[in-house]
Amino acid sequence: MKKSTLPFLIFIIALFAISCASIKIDSKTTNVKLELGSIEKFKQYETEVKSIDKTRDYFVDVSEDIYPYIKNHNFEIPKEFVSKPEPEIQLLKRYYYAKDGEVKMIFYEWSESLRANNSNKKFKKIFEQLETEITKQLGENSFKMLESDTINDNSTYRNDVKWENSELKAYMFRFGDNENRHNEINLVIYIN
Repeated sequence: MKKSTLPFLIFIIALFAISCASIKIDSKTTNVKLELGSIEKFKQYETEVKSIDKTRDYFVDVSEDIYPYIKNHNFEIPKEFVSKPEPEIQLLKRYYYAKDGEVKMIFYEWSESLRANNSNKKFKKIFEQLETEITKQLGENSFKMLESDTINDNSTYRNDVKWENSELKAYMFRFGDNENRHNEINLVIYIN
């Protein structure tokens, strides 16, 4: 090998190593509260973390597939907060609470900005980190299906994980495709 090509080869190897480095996820992105309580507590928390209050003036419904006990409650209009834990990611949190102010369900939604780069890899990493953290706190999942492991074309896939082993339950699902056209993660933390 010529001496003049050695620096170029080292440069190419360094670029390859940088591009293969693991994707970093800011801890703010996966910081979820696996607890319920008063809406006042959550409003105070959202103010402290500088989320923007985006509460609508109408009720946002949730299907029974997501929250099986939705018909058991008469909820107030849910409080909604939006933050950007990372430049390319938006996090929406919707708190469902009863007249007494007790939150019965929290709905999290991570979505990508329009010009997100490598979001498939990033959203996969977020999903995996959330799954690990929830499993540490709630125990092993009761259901898991990862369509992303079996789809090799540009079809949309859905990954689902449920934890129903304790009083506090969780259901997380991710939508995506292999062409990086759409990525979204939803997580619901709830009690009966």
